Amino acid sequence: MKRTAALLLIAGLIFLSSSPLDAQTGRPDMTFGSVPAESFTTQDSAAAVVLFDHGQVRFDDTYHSGRLGVVYEKHARILILRHDALRLASLTLSNSRKGDAMIDEFKGATYNLENGSVSVTRLDKTNIFTEKNAEYEIEKVAFPNAKEGSIIEYSYRILYPGINFIPSWHFQGNYPERWSEYDISVPRLYDFAVRSQGHQKFVVDSTIVYDGNQVIRRIWAIQDVPPLEKAEPYTTTLKNHLSLIEFQLASVQQNGYRKTYSTTWPQLTHELLKNDYFGAALDDHNRWMDDEVKRITAGAAGPADALHRLYAYVRDRFTCIQNERIYLSQPIKKTWDDRKGNSIADINLLLTALCRHQGLDAAPVILSSRANGYAHDGYPLISEYNYVVTRVMLDGKQYLLDASKPYLGFGQLPELCYNGWGRAIDSTHDRITLLPDSIKESRHTVVVLVNSDSGYTGTYTRRAGVFESMNLRNQLKKSGPASFLENLRRQMADFKQMDGAGFDSLDVPEAAVTWHYDMKYRFTQKRFYLNPIMHERFNSSPFVATERHYPVEMPFCIDNSYVLSMEVPKGYAVEQLPKSQRILIDDSSGFFEYLISQDGPVIHFQVHLQLNRAVFQPEEYSGLRSFFTTIANKEKEPIIFKKLDQ
Repeated sequence: MKRTAALLLIAGLIFLSSSPLDAQTGRPDMTFGSVPAESFTTQDSAAAVVLFDHGQVRFDDTYHSGRLGVVYEKHARILILRHDALRLASLTLSNSRKGDAMIDEFKGATYNLENGSVSVTRLDKTNIFTEKNAEYEIEKVAFPNAKEGSIIEYSYRILYPGINFIPSWHFQGNYPERWSEYDISVPRLYDFAVRSQGHQKFVVDSTIVYDGNQVIRRIWAIQDVPPLEKAEPYTTTLKNHLSLIEFQLASVQQNGYRKTYSTTWPQLTHELLKNDYFGAALDDHNRWMDDEVKRITAGAAGPADALHRLYAYVRDRFTCIQNERIYLSQPIKKTWDDRKGNSIADINLLLTALCRHQGLDAAPVILSSRANGYAHDGYPLISEYNYVVTRVMLDGKQYLLDASKPYLGFGQLPELCYNGWGRAIDSTHDRITLLPDSIKESRHTVVVLVNSDSGYTGTYTRRAGVFESMNLRNQLKKSGPASFLENLRRQMADFKQMDGAGFDSLDVPEAAVTWHYDMKYRFTQKRFYLNPIMHERFNSSPFVATERHYPVEMPFCIDNSYVLSMEVPKGYAVEQLPKSQRILIDDSSGFFEYLISQDGPVIHFQVHLQLNRAVFQPEEYSGLRSFFTTIANKEKEPIIFKKLDQ
């Protein structure tokens, strides 16, 4: 089921596949207009079914005045089964006009089964509306006579000037697809890096050489492709699991010489460091920094102290509009003067420049955030990267810094950065490990409940983990501590009161946030139920679906502990105590421990949840789901107290 992303060079790989097209009995007849009556019969319960989706690419000099260009053709046939899929009968094609690409040769038809015969309603000029402006060419198509049970079919061509762009192909969409195929032919003079991704198995993966060994044809096809599922809990982005193929020009051979295009990290690093919107400003002398850098670092105890001061200065005095991109939106001097950046790159490249100005070994690190999807580290596709942080090497130790968010402490990165790997853009080209499995979030809670002269009282203290502390600082900056505590009060039972609540270390980003409160109970019932886990129990499992076809991707490993010591309330006795339980994940990568006992008038209780992995594959989902279901059920169990006879 699992198929990891793969890379290859089209012109560099020549073989004849064992799955040629003529051996595929499931391949449909894709002749335009060839729609037999049996095409309307299906067992699918989906709102629509893509009967086939076919793409083809070739290089041709016919359309651009003798200049070689890329010709992309798409042909699809779709069966509409329910009313909510009728939107598919209204199609909008939008193409950027920059570079003179253009949409050409659109044709389409609607087919209906009437009294056992297939009727055809073809598109004409009244069904196609063309709009053009300086940026885009747009064609809007309304398929006539489309209704539930109709089949629509269309094809079109897009002409791209030049040879450096091959459109990507998605084998998967919102509806099931019986057949999805991409067929490209590339002259041997051009090498394209190909990245394939997804969990579906190719039924065709063929390479054919023709035209005197000068053209290489690659064909990929997947049969019976399921629809892309909706995002479930602990999914970074569905883009990571979409079955697709995408391309980037790797090299061109001209006059016996082969020119490469950013196919290695050294090449890409060189280009980025010379780029005016990335690295060029880092090598500038930036004399305008002199006085302020001297002032910031005056009296520093050494390079490490100077680095802390520079980081805190940028984090605390500069505002960042949280646009995720790796390129500058403006010169770093303007960011400095305005005390504001329009992107994360503006802030963190400024920090890099300041560190270099101080003589520190600083470099940008590019990465792809979790919402942006995985970047393939082995082959640099710069379009996959959307985030930049600062790396400083000092006394053999690496510091990764992000000054774009005021709630981040020194050496901390937000959880969105932990999505695989980053890459240092300097002479080392170091691969920076940013795997969720490499970080652990630890949370610790202590609760004490006692009988006292003022009644039944206690204290609650929770020390948040690093990422929870980040989120709390961010949340409390927006809504304020009072709002947080009031929301907490509203969730409490009528017989519980909260007093003396507060936060510690809110203004120290490097420290864990601790929040605490005093409590007082007033019990009058003959019998009452008290859940010993306050505020942090699983009320339900986060995994509801019975099966899952893509990995569970948690942002970090977990180590949560909860300890409670309570005296039995005066005038009451324990009627029922939950039983202790300990469960393990099959491969011992995690455990849940629920321990409870009574020692005379005192109840001792402890819960410990530990996950030593953050990512679980689909075949491990059933065990993980069972693990969290057991936790949720166990954490619902209360201690039952009954009033003693007076």
